[in-house]
Amino acid sequence: MTETAGGASRYLDTEGVYRRVAERLGRAETWSLSHHDAGLGNETLFLGWGSRRFVLRRPPLSETTRASHDVRREYRVLSALDWTDVPTPRPVLVCDDESVAGAPFAVQQRVSGDVLRHGEPVEYATPDYRETVAEELVDTLSAIHAVDLDEVELTDLGYPDLSARIETWRARFDRYRAETDREVPGVDAVADWLAANVPASGERTLIHGDYTLANVAFSRSTPPELVGVLDWERAGAGDPLVDLGRLTAFWFENESERAGLPAVVVPGFTTREGFPSRSALVDRYESATGRPFTDERFYRALAVYEQAAVCEGYYLRHLGGESDRPAFAAMADAVPALLERAQRIVEGEERGL
Repeated sequence: MTETAGGASRYLDTEGVYRRVAERLGRAETWSLSHHDAGLGNETLFLGWGSRRFVLRRPPLSETTRASHDVRREYRVLSALDWTDVPTPRPVLVCDDESVAGAPFAVQQRVSGDVLRHGEPVEYATPDYRETVAEELVDTLSAIHAVDLDEVELTDLGYPDLSARIETWRARFDRYRAETDREVPGVDAVADWLAANVPASGERTLIHGDYTLANVAFSRSTPPELVGVLDWERAGAGDPLVDLGRLTAFWFENESERAGLPAVVVPGFTTREGFPSRSALVDRYESATGRPFTDERFYRALAVYEQAAVCEGYYLRHLGGESDRPAFAAMADAVPALLERAQRIVEGEERGL
């Protein structure tokens, strides 16, 4: 079957998908496959297999951002974590045959819960439950960083060191700039500051790479329980403070911090009464891990800079006609807003912890 969205091919051989899934799960009397457009990264499709529910994930077919969305890496990490205390979707299969879906794809169980990407459930809207959401989020991050890499056979997973990460994202901005002739203030200034302030970090743990409220699922019951950590395609074995920096960078304490950022980039409801401060999150993490959050300004600025680069890639897809989603068009303003915020962080104008 061939589907189109915004002029970009969404080629999918549904018969081929059925055969691959049937080889793993057995034949199904009824099955369904439907697109789910909530996220911005890997393309997500809901797969119904009889009474069971799964998720099929494949990278965007665009060459602009495809390299950043490695479903095979995600499948490997999910397989390794399946028997740990970290709540994750159970992996089902990975397929490297690009003739089936236009790219490699993976299938995983669908987590029964809600992703708080666009807002909090009404049931959670009390100060006590908001505090529980934060505690669950930090405790799960601590559990991720406590995973024994040798035991789960992920020591070779790899991850660029901090200096290499900065240059990778700077190079991506340069490539996007060459393709669009779009000058976004702050790209080089923030990268220069980051490169000059790289902390010494010899510690290496499993890291998620994109750990925010937008990439975890909570139970639909109360009290809130974190039931799944999602979107592991950027996972690696590296500096754990990268994850904490990302979590705190996008844990907003007031509306001015998220000015100009659409909710689809990251949830903004943590400004409401009852959600703890960034400092409280860090205190809980440090108590659980014994790991001090040093150089917090660097790690938060790095997270915002990386997100700006990712969003500029989405905007390039919009300009190229690869997506007509309003969220991608909104990146025209979101990227400058992100870089402006990164500059406020590096210049010490935004309150840290």
